[in-house]
Amino acid sequence: MQEEFDLENYERFLGGFKEEGAHWEKMQKRTATLFQVLIDGDLRELVFVLRHYPMYVEVVCDHFRYLYNYSEQVADLYAASELLEMSEGYHQKQFVRNLMQKLEKLDEYELSALKGLLEQLIEEQEKIHPIIIGYYKSEIETKIEKGEYHTLQKKVLEKMLGKLESKSDFDFRASDRDALLAIPYMD
Repeated sequence: MQEEFDLENYERFLGGFKEEGAHWEKMQKRTATLFQVLIDGDLRELVFVLRHYPMYVEVVCDHFRYLYNYSEQVADLYAASELLEMSEGYHQKQFVRNLMQKLEKLDEYELSALKGLLEQLIEEQEKIHPIIIGYYKSEIETKIEKGEYHTLQKKVLEKMLGKLESKSDFDFRASDRDALLAIPYMD
């Protein structure tokens, strides 16, 4: 991912970081506001800032668990992958589920768009985090199962799915403590 943002635009919002405290208590209000905006907006910007200020990764991931995604801005696939890489030790289920909710939805995908996405995932699977590959593989399998595709179309999609190496065993089922959170778009 190219560095297309100017770090100086963010530095004035980034204050001191305290090791002690819970969640947002570790940073100043203007810093918390910056991260809230970046989480709800373009993940490429969020990843850019976290790349330069990695001490905020855990706090950002913790806050991401309670995200409501007001902007409905779709997350960049590669930025989401990099965020998952950066946050390897902080993968609470609600954080990962909320991150997946920011990815592009397949609801309105026609057959050709679905094939295009599959081709991209197959070609770029080394650059995409295994959790995202596993997520899309599961979503596409469900879409094939519930879709009204011709048998031959299903076979083509299934063959393409076979080329996706799902190296993730991440369990998306809601059995963790965050499962009872009433997040509107998760219902």
